[in-house]
Amino acid sequence: MFFALFSFLPVLLMQRMQVSLATAGVLGALASAVNIIGNLAAGMLLVRGVSRIGLIVFASLVMGLSALGIFLGLLPDSATFLLCVLFSMVGGIIPATLLSSAPVLAPTAALTPVVVGLLMQGSNLGQVVGPVAIGGVIEALGWPAAAGLVGGAAVLAILTALGLRGARAA
Repeated sequence: MFFALFSFLPVLLMQRMQVSLATAGVLGALASAVNIIGNLAAGMLLVRGVSRIGLIVFASLVMGLSALGIFLGLLPDSATFLLCVLFSMVGGIIPATLLSSAPVLAPTAALTPVVVGLLMQGSNLGQVVGPVAIGGVIEALGWPAAAGLVGGAAVLAILTALGLRGARAA
């Protein structure tokens, strides 16, 4: 979800919000930087015993709902940008939670690197497929159609997280 939006954020800012390329660069950097807050928050919440599954469900839900507000174009520009910032910040929760879950999900300690590797491969696949899918949808159907695709990805992430309840990740 993250790369699906953030690979198009400069274009979104320039086309929909009529900002210059330089301003789009600054705003995009700001929105990307807050992702760090989500990563750090995930670490602090996990230390306090917050459920890994709950964190992934929460982050996916917020990202999916934010994507609706971002792509549908129903909100003023400032609100749309703030949703981009929220999307990024909450999106930082997911990778930190997944990576910290590797030792819990691995059947043995020796297989933890394999789990991390599989997580990285999934991330890499998403970095390729997400932007291509969003680009195709935007080109064929316009910006609002991207809301459905990112929203659908959020639903899949939530269902996947809930499916992990039987695993040792809770």
